[in-house]
This record gives sequence, C-alpha cells and structure tokens, in this order.
Amino acid sequence: MSNSKTRHLAGCIVLSVILFTLAGMQPLTVISDTLDGYRYQKDTLRCAIALGRQAGGEGKGMWLSQDMLGYFGDYADASVEILPAGTGQAFLDSLKGDKLDILVLAYPDDNIAEEDRENYLVSHLVRNNIHWVIPRDHPNLMFMINVWLEDFTNSRLYKRTVNRYYRTYSRPRINPATGEVSPFDDLIKAYGAKTGIDWLLLASLMYQESQYYVEAEYKEAKGLMQVNDVTAARYGVSDLFSPEGNIKAGSYHLRYLINKYRQEGLDSVNVIKFALASYNAGDGRIEQCRNHALSEGKDPNDWEEVVTTFATNNKFIGKTTTAYVRDIIGRWEELKETLQK
Repeated sequence: MSNSKTRHLAGCIVLSVILFTLAGMQPLTVISDTLDGYRYQKDTLRCAIALGRQAGGEGKGMWLSQDMLGYFGDYADASVEILPAGTGQAFLDSLKGDKLDILVLAYPDDNIAEEDRENYLVSHLVRNNIHWVIPRDHPNLMFMINVWLEDFTNSRLYKRTVNRYYRTYSRPRINPATGEVSPFDDLIKAYGAKTGIDWLLLASLMYQESQYYVEAEYKEAKGLMQVNDVTAARYGVSDLFSPEGNIKAGSYHLRYLINKYRQEGLDSVNVIKFALASYNAGDGRIEQCRNHALSEGKDPNDWEEVVTTFATNNKFIGKTTTAYVRDIIGRWEELKETLQK
C-alpha cells in the first residue's frame, strides 16, 4: 500500500474510532494499516432501494443507487443482489432481522422514528439526501462504506455516473452574438476543414452522441463523438476524453464512411444518410440491411427505401438508427438555416 493511502486510511481509522466512541459504541478492535481486518465477510450483499419521488426514487436516484451499489460490491469483493424498490417499515425490519444488508434511504432522519434510530447506522451523504442504512451490529460494514464513499465521491467515475443521470441538456442553438454552436467550434471547424465535412454536420452529430459532454460514456463508446478504443486507435488517438483526440477520431471515421459510399456511386444525400447510419450501427450491419432491401425488391442505394424493409428484417429493428439519421440531418439543416440568416 502506498504511503499516501496508508496515511489516509490511518486518518479514517482514527476518525472512525472517535465517532464510534462518541456514539456510545465500541470501536473496532483490530487496528492495522490495511482494510483486511475490516472486511465484511459476505459473498453476497442483499440491498434494497427505498427512495421517495423527491429523491429520484422513480428514476435518477434509483439508477444512480444501483450503479453505486454495484461499484461498492466490486470494492468489497461481493456480489450485489438488489431487491425490488419500495418504501415502508418492512425494509427497516428486514435490516433488523438480518434479511437485508444495505438499505438505500432518502431523508433517514424523517423516515426512521427517533425511538428506533439506535438500531441502525447511517452512512455519509451519497447525494441529494440519499444515505445507506445498515444494522447497528455491523460497524465493520459501515466503516467500509464510509471509507469507500469518501474516495469514490471524489473520483472521476462518480462524476461521470452522476452526470449520466442528473445532467440536463438544452437543444443546441447558434449564439446570435458570437455565431457559436458549441464549446468546441474551433476544433470542429478545424477537423471539418481537414476531412472536407461540413462542420455543422459534425456539430450536429456530436450533439446527438454526447450533447457536447466531454466525459460521456456508454458501453464501449466514449467522449464527445462516442468513439470506441478500436476505432480511435485506427486514427492514432489514445485518449478519448481529450476533446481534440475524440473529435479527430470521430471526424476521420465519418470521412471514411462517407468515402466508402461515394466510391459506390451513391448520390450526395444518400452518402450522408448511409454514413450516419453506419456511424451509429456499424457499416457491416448497414450492409446487411442493404442486402435485405435488395432481396425485397427495393433500391439498396436509397436510404428511405432501405428503411421501409426494416419491418421484415429479423436481424435489425432499425428504429433507433432511423431516428438517429433523421435527427442529425434535421438539426444540421436547422443550424445551416439559422447561420445563413
């Protein structure tokens, strides 16, 4: 263990001993410079999420809590079983009855009766009045939770996870005073010039992929233009959370797709539509769709005709990609029209 981590953990141990003592509890009995002495020895952590609407029990707070319980399970080397969400005394009784290990609860001061609070331990704040509650007779588990929360809530992963569910975005509009579309106009224009792609098309695609959020991440796709590591490596990019690197990889990949369909002799409108569809679904998948359209007697070089055959294509539903192409082109046309006024 590094010296800095050892000092940090030692400080946490001292603070925890003080807090347990002030609370009338026995401090942890084994003191060491690692967490090994405090491991909560369970292979599975049984958890429940009981959040009211104000704390996001029907959406943001619930999904954030599920992700964080999963991350904590990785840290504690335990699998996590999440029981159906709900509210009420039954969850608190399950904690007391040792049928539940962790309860994610909003506003614990309001939801745990004062005369009953001695039966539970409440974690540090997670977010928006959300805390984790455990039985009082498992102080080792609470020690682990609080040490982990202190580190995790200051991490990049926590910020990305919160932003995934709580960040709000507005529709991109050109600033009438400056003519700006996004915070990255200079980079978009530069790579638009290098690739020969209208920078407003790149801006529209970027908004569709990330809403101009640098740390956007979904499955293997990362960053402003949601590029995966394999594609990025093709264009010499290693850091996909770098705005310039991500824009470079995304722009050059779109150029590759545009050139692919140009070389096949498609008209300019369909070149863009098929390139965008391939950016979203992969060019191999779009080739399968074109072949299916041909088998249905449709023109495989006309995007709109290919779309009509998605209903009979049992290998590709196509609704997401159809909306993706439509939205990017619609936004691109809107931006061009606004900029020309």
